Amino acid sequence: MDTEALKKSLLKKFQEVSGDRLQKIQLGVIELEKPTAAEAAEEVARELHTMKGEARMLGLAAVGQVAHACEDLLKANREGRAATQVATDLLLQACDALSDLIDDLAGAQSGTEISAAICQALARASGAPVPPLHPGGKAPSGLKAPPPPPPPEKRAPAVPPAEPPPQPAPAAAAPEGAPAADDPAAAQ
Repeated sequence: MDTEALKKSLLKKFQEVSGDRLQKIQLGVIELEKPTAAEAAEEVARELHTMKGEARMLGLAAVGQVAHACEDLLKANREGRAATQVATDLLLQACDALSDLIDDLAGAQSGTEISAAICQALARASGAPVPPLHPGGKAPSGLKAPPPPPPPEKRAPAVPPAEPPPQPAPAAAAPEGAPAADDPAAAQ
């Protein structure tokens, strides 16, 4: 099997498995509002983490980005930094966005307006930054990574000038008729 055929096969398998995975995530998200929330959160976290890793391995950057933003919101909810109702609503919306991306492989690679919008909403709710589309700034072959940020401006350090070193005290004058200490003739 050549490389291209293998990639197509893996992408097809990912699409099949992700449908089941999204269903587990959705059911788990609904459980976040019930007494079994801690167990449900663990299951959802595992499924999101697996989806993120598989997607990134296959070059489906937007799927990985949305899954990462979902993980951040789930963590914020578990830590009490995001309300459960807000988290469940956004996580279910994210599942819809993930489903659309999985059906649109081109969008799954480069992102869509919908995936960008859900990442923004998830990030606002979690208090975390929007995860990068291409972690490490490296895009898979055929895709361009965003340009790196410009280097910071070089400025002179804001350190006050150092005080000049202390000057040695002048040598005491020798009594009249006595040789000076620094006189080479006196050393004989």
